[in-house]
Amino acid sequence: MPPVKHTWRLATSLGALAVVATGGVLALSGAGQASGNQQTEAGLVRADTAQLPEVKSAFTAAIKASRAAQAPPASAVGDVSSLAAGQAAPEISASVRRQHLAAGLDSLAKHFTPAQAEHEAVGLRNAVAEEANPAFRNLGSGASRITFTRVGVSGSTATVQAQVTIWAKFQQQLDGKWVTANPVNVMNYTATLAKDDSGRWLVSSLAGDFAPNEGP
Repeated sequence: MPPVKHTWRLATSLGALAVVATGGVLALSGAGQASGNQQTEAGLVRADTAQLPEVKSAFTAAIKASRAAQAPPASAVGDVSSLAAGQAAPEISASVRRQHLAAGLDSLAKHFTPAQAEHEAVGLRNAVAEEANPAFRNLGSGASRITFTRVGVSGSTATVQAQVTIWAKFQQQLDGKWVTANPVNVMNYTATLAKDDSGRWLVSSLAGDFAPNEGP
C-alpha cells in the first residue's frame, strides 16, 4: 500500500517550535521585536520542549497499536513454538475474527485521529479477511524497536521522523506443505500528531517506506 503524504505548516510567526534532532535540541521561533515578545517566545519554546517526551510516547504507542492490531490475540493463536515442522496452527474461527476486528478498531481509535484511524483500519480489515483463507495462518505482528531521528513540537501540533523495526509471523500452505515465515524489516516513518480537547496526543497522519536495503 503506497504511503500517504501529508504536509505540515509551521506557525513560526505566531508561536514557537521546539525540535529535537540527533544532534540535540534546537528551538526556533519568530523574530521578536521587543523584550516582552522575546520572553513570551522563550516561554513557548520551553513549553513545547517539555512536550517532547509525551509526543514520543504517543507515537510509540500508536505504532505498536497499529502493528499489533493486524494480528489476532495471542490467546487465539496458541503456543506456536510447540508446533512440529510443517504442522499448521489452529484455524482462526469466524467469532475470533469478529473479536479481532472489533478490538483492533477500538485500539486504533485510542491512538489516531478518526480519519487516520480509518486509514490504519485498512490493514486491519485486510488481515482479518485473510484469516478466513484456509491456506493461511496469521500468527503475530508488532514493532520491536523505535529510533527517533527528529521530533518537533509547536503548541498543539507535532511532527516525528523515526526508524521502526517491524515484524510479522504467519504460515502459508505451499505445494501441500505448511511453511512458517517471520519477516523483519526496518521502516522510515514520518508522522504528524495533534493534541485533542482532552490533552491527548493523537497521530493525525502517518507515512512510511522501507529503509534502504530493507524492502521485501
